[in-house]
Amino acid sequence: MEIREANASDAAGISELIYRVSMQCNFSEFEPCPQWFIESIKPDALKPFIVADDYLWLIAVERGEITGVLTVFEGNLVKYLFVQPKFQRKGVARALWQRVTPALRSEISVRSSLFAVPFYEKKGFKKVGEVKFFNGVSSQTMIAQR
Repeated sequence: MEIREANASDAAGISELIYRVSMQCNFSEFEPCPQWFIESIKPDALKPFIVADDYLWLIAVERGEITGVLTVFEGNLVKYLFVQPKFQRKGVARALWQRVTPALRSEISVRSSLFAVPFYEKKGFKKVGEVKFFNGVSSQTMIAQR
């Protein structure tokens, strides 16, 4: 597995990964994926953020396929952490996390999907407040000290 910084040409693969994992792990017929979220993860929407200086995008690549993505904004906000389901629990998220750790500030926050809360808890994150439901998306705010 290779861990590297993403570039604009990775936008389509990242978009597909986020969409596929979101549909399988975060949404259901009872809590469908909102259209604004789908639009926000399309390749053309992601490209400006992938090349922006205030974002760090790391991807895991296995045999030419993007298997995971981790995005951090300004060193203290985890924006995206997605791993293809068939690669979950195989060290992909751990490898991405280890690679990003030196770039993190002292306090890190994330609006975690409910599916990912256990992962973040293992990384030392603590829940802050209650689960929120905003614009069709459930999330749990979490904070960790480095």
